[in-house]
Formats: sequence, C-alpha cells, structure tokens
Amino acid sequence: MNTNNLIKEIFTDIEAGKFDKANALLADNFRAVLLGKEVNRPIYMSAYRSLLQGMPDLKFDVLSVRSAGGRATATLKLSGTNSRAIPALMKGWHEMPATNTRIDGLITDLEIILKDDKIEEIRNAQHTRGLFASLLENLDMNYKKFRVN
Repeated sequence: MNTNNLIKEIFTDIEAGKFDKANALLADNFRAVLLGKEVNRPIYMSAYRSLLQGMPDLKFDVLSVRSAGGRATATLKLSGTNSRAIPALMKGWHEMPATNTRIDGLITDLEIILKDDKIEEIRNAQHTRGLFASLLENLDMNYKKFRVN
C-alpha cells in the first residue's frame, strides 16, 4: 500500500470505529506521543476509541501527505461535536464531560514514520500543539485538569 493510502486509511478506519482494522496498520512496536506522554499501540488506539465515543461525528480529512523514504508529514482537518462525555483517554485520567462544542476545520500536522507498509511512529509536527491537545483546547477543555498523575 502506498504511503498516502496508508495514512488516509488509518484515519478513515478510526473515524468509522473500525479499530481492529486501524490497529492492523500499526507496527507491533508502534509508539506515539499523546498529550506529552509516550504511548504504545493499545493505549493510542484506546485514546481514539474514547475520543470517538465523546465525538461520534468526528471526521478526519487528510488534506495532504508529503513523503520521502520512510517518513511522511500529513496535514489533517478535524471536525465534530463533543456531544457526549469522553471516557478517560488513558490510565490516570478522568472522564471529560461533554461541552457540546463543535469543531470545524481544526488543522494539525503529524509526522509519521513507516516501515514495511506499517506505521511505526506518529508524532506531532514540531510547530503544532498536537492533535489531542489542540482538539481538547478547541473544545474549551483544560485537559490538564483531567489528568490524575
């Protein structure tokens, strides 16, 4: 699968709640940074599952993918409404109540490392706050108050 299709597919699968299919696109040793903490594949997918529960109409529009070798930068546009509580994103966090806030057109850049047709790492581009931090801030949530430790 080519890089553009792989990146589009993982976010399409997450958006559709097809977490097993999305999980299969991630390498066994997958890692990412989520709200400042390095996490593995199960925690990363669990965080998206929680996010989708709180924002059932969440949409990821992959606007562009620039790739060279085993690296890519993807620009995504997010939209959706936080119409339900967002379960704890990971261990040590609290549930976040619904704000009923609509996000429409939040742009974020992700740096993605690929190996053997799998995504090995996803991290925030250096000039951005990160997908989860930006999204929660745009929902008028001070996400740090939902972190236990």
